[in-house]
Amino acid sequence: MSEPTPATPVRKSHLLEALLLAIAFAVAHTQSPLYFSNQNQYFVHGLADGGHVNLSHDWLANTTDPTPVFSALIAGGYRYLGEWSFQAAYFFLLMGYFLGMRWLVAALPGMPDSHGFRLLWAAGFIAAHAAVLRVLSVQLAGVDYPWFAQAGVAGQYLLGPGLQPSSLGVLLIAGLAAFANHRPTLACGLVGAACAFHSTYMLSAGSLVLGFLVVLFKEKEDAGPVALRGLLLASVFIAPVAAYTLFTFGPHDPAIFEAAQNILVDIRIPHHCSIARWLDQVAWVQLLWAGLGIALLFRSRLFLVVLIAASIGLGLTLIQYEYTNPTFALVFPWRISVVLVPLATAVILAKVAARVPDSSWVAWVGGLGVLALAAGGVWVMVERLGYRTGEDETPLYSFVRASSEPKQVYLLPVRFPAPSTRRGAMSASFTPPPRPSSDLIAVDLQRFRLHTGTPIYVDFKSVPYFEAEVLEWQRRMRQCEAWYAADWTSPERLQELRAERITHVVTPSNKPLTADYLEVVHSDPAYIVYRLK
Repeated sequence: MSEPTPATPVRKSHLLEALLLAIAFAVAHTQSPLYFSNQNQYFVHGLADGGHVNLSHDWLANTTDPTPVFSALIAGGYRYLGEWSFQAAYFFLLMGYFLGMRWLVAALPGMPDSHGFRLLWAAGFIAAHAAVLRVLSVQLAGVDYPWFAQAGVAGQYLLGPGLQPSSLGVLLIAGLAAFANHRPTLACGLVGAACAFHSTYMLSAGSLVLGFLVVLFKEKEDAGPVALRGLLLASVFIAPVAAYTLFTFGPHDPAIFEAAQNILVDIRIPHHCSIARWLDQVAWVQLLWAGLGIALLFRSRLFLVVLIAASIGLGLTLIQYEYTNPTFALVFPWRISVVLVPLATAVILAKVAARVPDSSWVAWVGGLGVLALAAGGVWVMVERLGYRTGEDETPLYSFVRASSEPKQVYLLPVRFPAPSTRRGAMSASFTPPPRPSSDLIAVDLQRFRLHTGTPIYVDFKSVPYFEAEVLEWQRRMRQCEAWYAADWTSPERLQELRAERITHVVTPSNKPLTADYLEVVHSDPAYIVYRLK
C-alpha cells in the first residue's frame, strides 16, 4: 500500500505567505534572554561539554545527563556557532510550530482556502500566543490568562519562554499535521523524534502512534505495509530512548530509588506531579477546552487519533489519582495536554474563522491584526516587559565570570522553599521576579552557574535525576541550609567547607559573615563574596 499524495501542490504564494506569517508569529511570541528558567537546568551538560568558561568542573555538570541528545546539540551550537545559535534555533522552532498548526488546520474538512480565512485564523492563533496580550493580562488582571490557551495542565507546555528539551515537542504537532495530510510514515517519525530530545514525550508519542495505526487500519484493510513502516520509524527513536531511560534512571537500589522519586515528586517538582496541587478551576477549563477541540475534529481523520491519546492520558491520570505512585507521577500521564490544549485553540479558531464570510476586509483585518501583534512583540522586548530577573545579581555575575578559575566552587545562600498551599500552575514569564522573604534565596540565583560559567556547590533550581545523585543533591541542599543557619566561627566550619572543595562564599549584603578565614573579594549593594583563606 503506497501513501497517498496531496491532491494539489502548494502554491509559491501560499508558501511565501506561510513563511511571513510564521515569522510574525515568532516575533509576536518573543523569547527570553539567555539564560532563563529551565535553561539553567537543561543547558548545564551541553555548555560544560562545549567549553563554557569553567563549567565542566561543576558537580551537576558531571552527573548523569537526562537529555543527552539535546545536550549534544547545545554543545555543538556553543562550540561552533556561539550562544546566538540557541535563540536562532528557538526562533525556527516557533516558526515550525505555527507552520505545523497551519498545515494541520488546512487539512481539516470544510476549511476554506481563501486569503481572508488564512489571515483571520493566523491573527487569532498569534493572539493566543502573543506576548503583548500576555503582558496586558498581567498588568490588568495580575494573571497571564492567554497562557492557558497554549499550555497544558500541571505547568507543562510545548513552547515556553525559550529553547529547552520540551520545546522539541513541536515535533508532535508536526506529526499530527503530517498525518492529517496523509503522510503516516512521516507522522510516526516526527512524533518519535520528539522523544529523542526529551524522554517525557514517550507516552504521548506512543499514544499518538497507536492512534495513527488504528486509523490506518480503519481506513484500509491492506494498511499493513504503511503501518509497519511507520511503526519501525517511530521505534528507531523511541526504543533507544526507552532503553536509556530504563537502564540509566530505573531502579538500581530499590530503597535509594524510592527515596529519590519521593524527593523529586514532593520537594522539587510537586507543581508538575501532584494532581491535587495542579487541578484547579483553570485546569478544569483547560481540560474542557481540549475536549471541545477534540469534538470539533469529529469528521477529521485526526479525531480518533487524539481521542485515543486523550483517553490513554485520562485513564492513566485517574489511576495515578487513585494510587498516587511517585514513579508513575514522574511519567506525567497528563502531559498529552500540552498537545491537546493548543490543538484545541487552533481548531476552535479555525471553525470560527471559517464561518466569517470571505471578503477583502476580512483579509485586511486579519493582516493588520498580525502586524499589530508582531509590533507588540517588538515593543515587549525593547521595553523589557517580560522575562524579568533580579537586576541586582548583575554585578555579582560580572565579578565572578571575570575572575573565574577551574578549581573555584561557590557556595550560594540557597534553601528549600516553604511548601506551597496555592493550587494551580501559573506562568511567570511576564510577571516581576519574586523577592525572597528571608536572607536565604531559593531561586533568584538560579542563573549563577550559566551566566558565570563557574562551578557552584548546589542550587535548588537545577537537579539531577539518577537516584544516588538526587540524594546527594538533597544532602548538599541540607548542608547549605545548615551552614548559613549556624555560627561561621565554629572551629570545624573551615574544615567542612574545604572538605567539600568550596573556595568562595556568597551572602546577601544585609547579612554579612564574620570569620577569620573569610576575606571579602567583592561587595555590591546586593551581595558580598568571600574567599576562603
